[in-house]
Amino acid sequence: MSIGPDQVALLSGAVFAIGAFGVLSRRDAFGILVSVAILLLAPVIAFAGFTALDGGSLGPGQGEVVALAAVVVCAALTLVGAALVALLHRRHESLDTDTYGDAEAEHR
Repeated sequence: MSIGPDQVALLSGAVFAIGAFGVLSRRDAFGILVSVAILLLAPVIAFAGFTALDGGSLGPGQGEVVALAAVVVCAALTLVGAALVALLHRRHESLDTDTYGDAEAEHR
């Protein structure tokens, strides 16, 4: 069974839509962070899928190497985001993003 570019684009678009919905619908900082990580994986899926197809501009195996590098960068960004979420939780004692603006007004 082989897949075509339309299936790759559909999967990548679905993963992107799931991530975008998560970013827009979540109120807690950790949920937003996980949704951003899902959002960042959509182009990686598209890149690896399109390079695996016969008409890819990179040689065999090169798309997977670049996709792996992109996943590593996404993981590093997620770890930095998790550290920021931990600092926000420590400072505001809440993960609810609606309370962050109110707390800044109290400090002034």
